Amino acid sequence: MARGLADKFDGTRLRQARAAVEDGRGISAEELARRIHATKAQVLAYENGLVRPDPRRIRDLAQALGIEPLQLSDSSSAQAWTLADLRRAHGLRAADVSGALGLSLRAYRRLENEGIVPMHKFNLMSELAELFEITASEVEEHLGRAPHLPQRLDEVREPLACLLSFYLRPKNLDKPSPGDDEIVALAALYRRSPLTVARIVGHEIARLRGMRRRQVGFEAAANFGATAEEQAKGQAAAQAEGRKIGEAIDALPQNMDTFFRCMLPQDIWRTLALFHALRPLGGWLSAGQLHATTEQLSLIPAQLLERRTTGKDAAKAEYRISEHGAKHCAAYRPWYDACYPAVQSFVQVNERALAGHMQQSDLHDLLAQSEAVLFSFDGLLCRLFGRNLQSVSERLLTEAQSLQLALPPQTPTDPVGMLRAFVRHGTPGQLHQLDRILTQFESEAARHTAPLPGVSQLLRVLADSNRRLAVVTDHASDAVDTFLERLPTDIPAGRIAVFGRPEDPELMKPNPHGLARATAALKVPHTRVLLMGESIADALAAQTAGIPFVGIAATTRQARMLRDAGASRTVASVRTITAVVKEQQAGA
Repeated sequence: MARGLADKFDGTRLRQARAAVEDGRGISAEELARRIHATKAQVLAYENGLVRPDPRRIRDLAQALGIEPLQLSDSSSAQAWTLADLRRAHGLRAADVSGALGLSLRAYRRLENEGIVPMHKFNLMSELAELFEITASEVEEHLGRAPHLPQRLDEVREPLACLLSFYLRPKNLDKPSPGDDEIVALAALYRRSPLTVARIVGHEIARLRGMRRRQVGFEAAANFGATAEEQAKGQAAAQAEGRKIGEAIDALPQNMDTFFRCMLPQDIWRTLALFHALRPLGGWLSAGQLHATTEQLSLIPAQLLERRTTGKDAAKAEYRISEHGAKHCAAYRPWYDACYPAVQSFVQVNERALAGHMQQSDLHDLLAQSEAVLFSFDGLLCRLFGRNLQSVSERLLTEAQSLQLALPPQTPTDPVGMLRAFVRHGTPGQLHQLDRILTQFESEAARHTAPLPGVSQLLRVLADSNRRLAVVTDHASDAVDTFLERLPTDIPAGRIAVFGRPEDPELMKPNPHGLARATAALKVPHTRVLLMGESIADALAAQTAGIPFVGIAATTRQARMLRDAGASRTVASVRTITAVVKEQQAGA
């Protein structure tokens, strides 16, 4: 096909369109030729498939017939079209599209032939989608069929393989440098900066190192397992991990190419990442809440953001991330974090500010009137089964089956939740035996569990105050005592009382039984007690007991879950509480 001619043009459709004009009366080939300043022979040659018109002539034909240019093409094969095919079917020359997009003709030709989007045109996918009246995903599909793309990706594989071979060698913990020859070669092929390419490849090398470590662990089990069954499982797992590594390496050139076609600059990504972090809270956000201008928000590609106006005032627009935007963030967040390391801390700070947490002044007042502070345990002070949750759950489930306990329809995955679920399916003797087994698991885990960040400091400053302190939990008291004894503080033994799992599992949270026991033992009125927890069960138990509650919500998802459960007071971290207590002590 000669350059610029539309090989997807359908002469039969032209003939049908010519016969359908003038309210079905049709016009002659000679009349159509007159309208487009051509000859009758040329029109008949188009209709009979002997000659294919160029894009300008397709546009003239469509205009003369009062139809869209796309109606003159065979759309049955559109799923296999390249971007050039789509453009020609719309009756547009490369110069027409490059001018409309503000690209040089050379850059646009590179886009069609190699699928390369210029760095400064991060919104190009949206602009192409609007121009051709299709979705951004469809634009990506057309670009993915660029004729020279496979050759370019093949050229990428050699320097990439050299980098992986070198940096994945045992004991090599270095990262690629922007000055590495292979990084420079990759940057030239992708038309991106060496620094950007080095950071993405460095992230993937770190990920592959982790996969290699897992594979080595599986291989050790395959070679030195205690039983033939363990060895077989280790061998199968090592082979599966090896396949994952190979698939990850094979997919990397294409994945990087796809990312670079839609990669956002740092300031735009910063705003979109904040939208994504706040998504679990639901609702819409204004430009003011985001500390952004409407001009900045307008730069975010249209398919990534939803916009609405309240009333007739366009300046009062509100925004939220779209489903497409959420998928973009989920898919590329690790690479963006590697390329723009400062954005992550920005998002965390602003996420806390917008997540609806209580003001420090309100927290100050709440703590000032509290004579006793109660803590939940697992999830707030530590992750008791953080390293082996699945294995403990599986072992407990096996024990339940050996006790001939009937399995509930939906068995929770956490051990305490599992015990709670068996309450209505077992006898008191069976439940007591299962409780005893769980206690053994909990006590063993407590001997190795470290406090979560900020917990030791919080307990220390509260222990220095006149408040009475207690842990109220559905875990075994022995496990909590073991944990508290191992704290890296000089808190006196017994300074923190422990109210562990009740003998009757029916009385576990959200039942307020544990909180009632604690307040009675501490001899403090309910209104002068404060419970700190992170779960819905904690929030519901506090509400029933009439005890003030502060939820620790490290993520916006947690904050929303607690808020939906009626907990209006939340903070992002125990460090927030520690800071307020220190202020109070300093001012005392």
